[in-house]
Amino acid sequence: MNITRVPVHGGLPGYTERPHLQPPEPITLDVSGQRFTTTIPTLTARSEYFQTFFQGNWKSALQPDGTLFIDSDPETFQHILKYLRRGVFPLSYDQSKGHNYELYGHILADAQHFQIPKLERWIDSRLYVNCVTSYTVWSPHYKDDAKRDGPQTTSTWFSDVVDTQLVREQVETKRTAVCMHEAENRLAKLACPKKFCSPGAGFQDESETYRWAEVGKRNIFHHGWSSDTGKDFVKYWETRGERSPAVPEKF
Repeated sequence: MNITRVPVHGGLPGYTERPHLQPPEPITLDVSGQRFTTTIPTLTARSEYFQTFFQGNWKSALQPDGTLFIDSDPETFQHILKYLRRGVFPLSYDQSKGHNYELYGHILADAQHFQIPKLERWIDSRLYVNCVTSYTVWSPHYKDDAKRDGPQTTSTWFSDVVDTQLVREQVETKRTAVCMHEAENRLAKLACPKKFCSPGAGFQDESETYRWAEVGKRNIFHHGWSSDTGKDFVKYWETRGERSPAVPEKF
């Protein structure tokens, strides 16, 4: 076996050492008493407000402790900062309650103040409704009369299916003639001429059989609308980004 030895100081074959990149210097924001640590490139990459601010003499605005004061609600600003860092939109959705419209309203106000066009458009045009879509799913049918309507399950579902319940999809009624002599002794029943026990005589018994189906709601998450680099949002922004938002815009 031939083993190629690589010199300790020689590096790997075909490897070109990249120049060492100095990480950006952190900056601490004082957002109405709560501190957030970030960097200037993070703040300026997606915010026109911060782009303009840091082009000026921004150091004169620093407080004595070296922090930069931001007049904003910290609970809302944390969502702004999360978006500025990675471009992921602040989707707030619960399967039972739906979207958090109150939170979206607060974030939209800050997005307008800090001039963040893509985040503003995502909320103002209600593009968040495209992130999660729902549709009805049905299981195979059953013919078990012991089942009952209601929130129960007889199938194995994936975790994206919620609110499953059994429903009667079809009811079949069967009518059978009832002999008047069945309650009497066996000999009387055998001697019955059946002329009074025909279906037309009115002596009938009805029985119902049910065809059951299980129905549920499946939620599908679409990554393409969850960030400003998602393929669906990128396509939207390239075609409609500079236009006035229309409400709602659902695709």
